[in-house]
Amino acid sequence: MKKIIKIELINQGDCFLPKIHLFGITHKFSFAKFLPVIKFYWRDAFEKYFKENDSNEKIKNLKSGMDKVSYDYIDNFIKLFSYINKPYFGNPWTKEDKRLKKECKEFEKTFKQPFRDILKINPFHYSNIYGLKDMYKEVFDKINGKIIIDGGALNGDSTLMFHHHFPKSEIHAYEPLGVNYSVMDKFLRLDNCNNKIIPIKEGLGQREDVIEIVFNDKEMAQITTVDGNYKNSDPIGLIKLDTEGFESAAIERAKEIIKRDKPIVVAAMYHTPEDFFELKNKLKMINPDYKFIVRRSEMIIPMADLVLIAY
Repeated sequence: MKKIIKIELINQGDCFLPKIHLFGITHKFSFAKFLPVIKFYWRDAFEKYFKENDSNEKIKNLKSGMDKVSYDYIDNFIKLFSYINKPYFGNPWTKEDKRLKKECKEFEKTFKQPFRDILKINPFHYSNIYGLKDMYKEVFDKINGKIIIDGGALNGDSTLMFHHHFPKSEIHAYEPLGVNYSVMDKFLRLDNCNNKIIPIKEGLGQREDVIEIVFNDKEMAQITTVDGNYKNSDPIGLIKLDTEGFESAAIERAKEIIKRDKPIVVAAMYHTPEDFFELKNKLKMINPDYKFIVRRSEMIIPMADLVLIAY
């Protein structure tokens, strides 16, 4: 039987160009505009890490003791890595992501932006509670009423979310960039949130320091430590860290507080390969009783927005 159609996929680097041979005539067009292209800013660092380490062993150690949702997030990350900067023919999101998207759509029907004219909050923050949703009942009583440290508070969106879910807690929102800090200052002038939100124009790190941060413009940022600031404080219930690669450094100088209070720790794990594969063991060494899961903090980039939760 004579074939009347033949499809040939030509790899062009960042996209695939199908050649369709129909009745002996070749037609060319691109699927690139219809397919998601996998993006991941930190690719080079991870690629180097994979070359220098036994990746199978690292993945095995990371998964150890975690639940199926965590397994799926880790496996999906590894699978998508080979497709970075290329169109992906499958669905880049996990089954859990699909469930979370569906729940967020329902949540959006009743969600009201608290400061619509100042900042637009991603409803997913409130709906998913920065990845804590699955363990919400378990951790609510443990966190609510204790101090919450929001490291990398940005414009205060995560801070407002924590205040919504943990209204009895005092939230210390650390943000070193003036452009972001000013947004928090602005909405707190309109509503002080029962004086439960304390903005702090500093970043969290491994030591007291002043560093240069480049974000549009250069800015000198004051860096401080958890151990130094909370040595004689009331109990800490939650430490959230999304500090653009400084997560491990911040935890290095939060050891004493972690040992003392065993707070829930929610840390972005995708900025460095060391955080992705080794942060779990670092926290386990500080507090051997910790259990771990991997969840999603936001729903923007399939390979990013993953957080390690220690509880």
